[in-house]
Amino acid sequence: MADPQDLEQTVADILEELGGVTAIANETGIPLTTVHSWKRTGFVPSWRIPALVALAQRLGKGVSEESFPDRRASAQDAAA
Repeated sequence: MADPQDLEQTVADILEELGGVTAIANETGIPLTTVHSWKRTGFVPSWRIPALVALAQRLGKGVSEESFPDRRASAQDAAA
């Protein structure tokens, strides 16, 4: 049986599913450097997630607010 953590998408996976950092920046008006920092750090601030979910809906992708890793969970994983 697969480890449930292996099934979770990373921020990088989600950004690629939405077309990559350049496409996301172009579609949302969010600066490219900002989107790239999300990919690099593996974290999207909660107040930015709705814009990405809206983009996912326009693209017909199955990304929801729950798709994004929680910063607290990410910090705990890194410490383990």
